[in-house]
Amino acid sequence: MTLSIFLFIFLTDIGSIIPVENQSEFTPRGIQDHFMALKTPVKQGGTTSSKAGQTKANPGTQMKQGKVQAQTTASGKSIFDAIPISLVLYLAKPYLAGETKEEALAIAHALYQENKYSSTLDILGEDASQDSDCDASVQHYKELIKLIADKPLALPESEARRQPTVSFKPSMFATKAPSVGMVRSAELDKAYNRIETLVGFAEGLGVRVTLEAEDHRWTDFHLETYFSLIESGYKNVGTVIQTRLFRTQKDLQRFDERMRTRVVIGIYNEPGTIAHTEKPIMKDLLVKYSRELLARGTYVEVATHDTQCLANFFAATVTDRVEPHRFETQYLQGVPRKRFQQALVSGQLFAGEEYKKVQEAQQFLANLAEQGVLVRMYLPFGEGKVAGAYCRRRLKENPNMITYGIKNLLKLDS
Repeated sequence: MTLSIFLFIFLTDIGSIIPVENQSEFTPRGIQDHFMALKTPVKQGGTTSSKAGQTKANPGTQMKQGKVQAQTTASGKSIFDAIPISLVLYLAKPYLAGETKEEALAIAHALYQENKYSSTLDILGEDASQDSDCDASVQHYKELIKLIADKPLALPESEARRQPTVSFKPSMFATKAPSVGMVRSAELDKAYNRIETLVGFAEGLGVRVTLEAEDHRWTDFHLETYFSLIESGYKNVGTVIQTRLFRTQKDLQRFDERMRTRVVIGIYNEPGTIAHTEKPIMKDLLVKYSRELLARGTYVEVATHDTQCLANFFAATVTDRVEPHRFETQYLQGVPRKRFQQALVSGQLFAGEEYKKVQEAQQFLANLAEQGVLVRMYLPFGEGKVAGAYCRRRLKENPNMITYGIKNLLKLDS
């Protein structure tokens, strides 16, 4: 399909999408304001007494942020439901790491060799319907883990956290989604055993893995599984928390220095009775919750493309005297943020004149400037049919990806 056809579809069928969210590259103008807003350090195991992350969205903020939604028909379906899988895959191609584990790992190695970006690899697929599907997922992940272990990046042991990791969703290992609050059942017990098998296999080969979050039906099972694995002594497993869920504030109290956690706003559209619905609030909470997790000793993986949100997070890490080796940032491969990410890896972002104006915590700013920040790319991969279903959902939940796709095709960066 030519670029002209792509643009025609975008301009005609997607034209009613509300203007995309402003996520332009952050330049540290007014960084002093961020430090003033985050003046009070978080105490170990406690919550911050500053107002950071507690700001409520107002109509003006919402207009400025430009909330994005996909056009829906009278039947409630998104326009993306009518797009053929072949076109969905074309639109989403920049975000996929091929169809095979070999292709995905080759991309992971190239990303590190060319840009010093780390990666986490995820086999696309969820909502298994048969035990054979679940068992096949276990085998596929074992093969991926073995490949990563057999072909590591040439790094010293002190830099082991930069090696490729593996991510997987709990629904790949259960034939039925749990009811809200359900943790134990015959099906879920089998899912737990499959997940533990993978975690143990990966630990034996020195590969880190992450048990991902899904919609709220899975939250109790996914978190209880994670905490059980930690209590069983596994040290190579991390998990994911979503700032949009009301319950997350309470869940934070269970995290400690043994754990590794990816913090996201979440891509699942949840009911307003259990979740925040305004992105500005979710992003403020991303900074607040990340800050509390760091105070608890947890290794934090901040996953967002919003560079202003990241600026607030970095201001918090400096205020709270957090060393760079205790956190990283994560992005979906294909979303244009290359200049910003390179400034993080090199540390150049923290050597700017605006940062030099901050008189407190100069040593921690110097550490950031010298060591840089670890950047990790999320690399989902899989066969066309499965990948198409995943990408359709991502396009429905984040129409911004259409704009990112055009930027990629036109070789534009932001």
